Amino acid sequence: MLKRILLGVIVLLLATSLVGVFRAKPDEKKTDSILPKIKSFDNFKKLIADAQKRLPYFEFSRDGLFLEVRPRIVYSQDAKVSDESTSDYSKTNVQVEGVDEADRVKTDGEYIYVINEAARKLTIVKAYPPQKMHLMSSIKFEEDFYPKEFYVDSKYFVLIGESKEVYKQIPYKEDDSDSKKISNRIIAYPPYYTTKETVCFIYDISDKANPKNVRKITLDGRYLTSRKIEGSIHIVSLKSFPYYFIDSKNLSAQDFMPSYSDTSMKGAQKVYIGFNNIRYVPDFTDFSYTLVGSFNLDSDTSPVSVECILGAGDIVYCSKENLYICAQSYKKVILPAKTLESLRPRYYYKPKTIVYKFALTKGRAEVLCAGFVEGKVLNQFSMDEYDGYFRIATTVESHYSWEGDFQEYNAVYVLDKNLKIVGKLDKFAKGESIYSARFIGNRLYLVTFKALDPFFVISLENPQKPEILGYLKIPGYSTYLHPYDQNHIIGFGKDAEDLNEEYAIPLGLKIAMFNVEDVENPKELFKVIIGSRGTNSELLNNHKALLFDKTKNIFAFPVEVYDKEGHNFTGAYVYSIDLEEGFVLRGKISHEIDGRYCEEIDKLLYIGNVLYSVSKSMIKASSIERLEEIARLRVD
Repeated sequence: MLKRILLGVIVLLLATSLVGVFRAKPDEKKTDSILPKIKSFDNFKKLIADAQKRLPYFEFSRDGLFLEVRPRIVYSQDAKVSDESTSDYSKTNVQVEGVDEADRVKTDGEYIYVINEAARKLTIVKAYPPQKMHLMSSIKFEEDFYPKEFYVDSKYFVLIGESKEVYKQIPYKEDDSDSKKISNRIIAYPPYYTTKETVCFIYDISDKANPKNVRKITLDGRYLTSRKIEGSIHIVSLKSFPYYFIDSKNLSAQDFMPSYSDTSMKGAQKVYIGFNNIRYVPDFTDFSYTLVGSFNLDSDTSPVSVECILGAGDIVYCSKENLYICAQSYKKVILPAKTLESLRPRYYYKPKTIVYKFALTKGRAEVLCAGFVEGKVLNQFSMDEYDGYFRIATTVESHYSWEGDFQEYNAVYVLDKNLKIVGKLDKFAKGESIYSARFIGNRLYLVTFKALDPFFVISLENPQKPEILGYLKIPGYSTYLHPYDQNHIIGFGKDAEDLNEEYAIPLGLKIAMFNVEDVENPKELFKVIIGSRGTNSELLNNHKALLFDKTKNIFAFPVEVYDKEGHNFTGAYVYSIDLEEGFVLRGKISHEIDGRYCEEIDKLLYIGNVLYSVSKSMIKASSIERLEEIARLRVD
């Protein structure tokens, strides 16, 4: 009996160990696609030296070494709004539903929250009902902190910003010649470098009149972007340093380690991330760290979780389940001599993008895998996740090729969950580059530009074989595409004067409605041109500047208008849409300050049937139907 028991135990232990072996094998294979770890300071220095050889003309990191009253209320007696609060209010215009993006102005349906970076101030205004609009509280920050963006919910206000840029002296000894040389050649550089931190303050706003700071988190480097999914916050920062630091014998390994802190940790001490915990981008050319800090708002006991990658990445896309960051790298391509006169080897640097993927869980972001595609990514709208696939659009540039001095074309790639390419469409729209993109379901709408605006409709229904269904060539270009319904896309961009299809001169701001019902023959259904050359809007570079609500039939955005005579208008335009009549201008809103000048409007939002416009010094409430002013509040 005892022998049988012993035999059973041995069999069980053997089986358990075998299970462990079989479970380990997939993980070992998976490491081939995961970014490798630096592991040691010596390897770190070797990686930087290799990066210098790959791209010898690259000399600096992107941050570089080179030297960002009581309120008065005026009421209008004509327009009236109910005193009752409402749950009908606008939210930030985001790319992915359910994935919030930080902004400078937000509302919760009763209060409006505003941050002013220049004044380093947070303002909370009781905005609804507008007749009783008043200041609830304001927080003036210290001189070493600049607020950037925030999130807000029923309990917490999450403010993200940057510390003041600090200049630090590069340590060296008078007799330490190595600190003044690189590769045996004397270099001249400032004896200082700059450093800053991304800082996150979490406030309890249960009492709007007295917000309480309950937590502070810092990440090394400048603030890049962030996302909020339910109660989880994910913050991305970039930490840069001069590459020639490495040759200084007076700097230790810790001088090159990024750090973070969290007041929820005991002692709130700064934590340095060791090289054995830092991954790197193969063939990187940017001497920067990308840090991803994640935490859960509902937990003040779990410290921030931080992932770090050397090689940088500055374009971020986020779905509900995964976060993707793109980093740029270059491959040196040697070309064969074309003629006997070619004595020197001909070559060019071919850009490629590495995409690294993080799995998002509650308060954590974990590196899963990485993949490569050719070309450069424009912005977050050039990426999308759908039905288990990751799709990305790029512009590929080739210098000093055998077909000419410069080539440019575009590509669309479909990658599987492990970021392996399963399908692609490339070498289309040659000589042009991507100006805007929007993935919607199994379609991609893409705008490229050189002199005309080719608007492409691309099918991704078969992930293994993306194909162009149709395209339309029109003057001008769109820098942002916004879906109206399944058959119509709105393009915001610039009108342009075509000069022999070689290049074009940008003119006024252009809004176009594209009809894609007939995918083989997309049409520009109607358009409107605002102003002439010099007219601009933040919307062209920041999608969060757009207020759009199809149910209320309204869209609005800040604009500065120039005509042939010069400056014409500063404020905001408000439109409605009629698929028969086109874009209908409902009115304009301006913020006149003391009868002297009109201030630029930063944001438009609505609560119920009230439209609010926000500038640096004022919040104005207008009726959403007639745009009649109801009240204004000075917040400077």
